[in-house]
Amino acid sequence: MYKTKFRYQEEDIALTTQPDGQGWKITLPDDTQHSLLHARAEENILTLQTPTGRMQLAFTQTPQGVEIQYRGRVYRFQRAEPTRRSGAQHSSAEGILTAPMPGLITRVFVQQGERVEAGQRLLTLEAMKTEQTLRAPFAGVVQQLDAREGELVQEGAILAQIVE
Repeated sequence: MYKTKFRYQEEDIALTTQPDGQGWKITLPDDTQHSLLHARAEENILTLQTPTGRMQLAFTQTPQGVEIQYRGRVYRFQRAEPTRRSGAQHSSAEGILTAPMPGLITRVFVQQGERVEAGQRLLTLEAMKTEQTLRAPFAGVVQQLDAREGELVQEGAILAQIVE
């Protein structure tokens, strides 16, 4: 189960997702549950495939978070818990791998605690109709792994940390 907190109109809300057969079960703050078979973010369109059909939502990323347009209204969300410290800059030389752009994690090749070699594939991120493979910057151990297949991530989100 994965739980993400967002801030919407001065209130923290939690979005919970968990694997469910071929897709995901999403639990909204009002405890309603929805099945999601597939999610894809391309350009500024979020496409959600459910058992009853497909839904497309326009979204825009802002420095404060994400704005989603739905049925003529704009919903503004910001992360309730930051993905990284304000002003902190990480580099793969430190062993911290971040999302270079917003996208969808399509494959995770390693597990937390696993020993990796320099250049080994860690995960694949799909963004703007291209796939980018993130690789280990040096030999070490996967100390932190915050990437899940099928997860949408924002630019700068910490995905993995490798320690020597």
